[in-house]
Amino acid sequence: MRRCVRSPQRPARLAPQRPGGRDARGASPRHGFTLVELLVAVTLLLCCVVGMGLSSMRFSTTVADTSLRARAQALADAQIAMARTWPTWATLESLSGATYNAPLEGLTRTTGVVVDTTGGRAVKRLTVTVRSVRVGALNPDVVRTITVTAP
Repeated sequence: MRRCVRSPQRPARLAPQRPGGRDARGASPRHGFTLVELLVAVTLLLCCVVGMGLSSMRFSTTVADTSLRARAQALADAQIAMARTWPTWATLESLSGATYNAPLEGLTRTTGVVVDTTGGRAVKRLTVTVRSVRVGALNPDVVRTITVTAP
């Protein structure tokens, strides 16, 4: 029967040492990162984190602006729908009264009714403008216009 004899582990090959503790390549035998390497890594990491933060802020601003515009458009469309279902043509000007122009969640709605009789037929143009209370939040304003003729 053959017996297996373990050979002693060989020591790792080391580069020949020069005077002053440096190897043949001129590198120090210490392992790890230098201060310059660490500074470069931290700077790159910081740039990535700041970039992600700015991107996140821009995204949330875009989402908020889109939500505000959607609410403004719904508010204008609701006023136009009310004008389309208004019972009498003669009293359509009452839509521009203060009762229907209450602010809604930072938005103000202005309704104007203009009577035009230049074409020989009475026509009323109803314009609904929705603005934001915050300056520059809703740029441009949401404007809807319909034309209603006399029956």
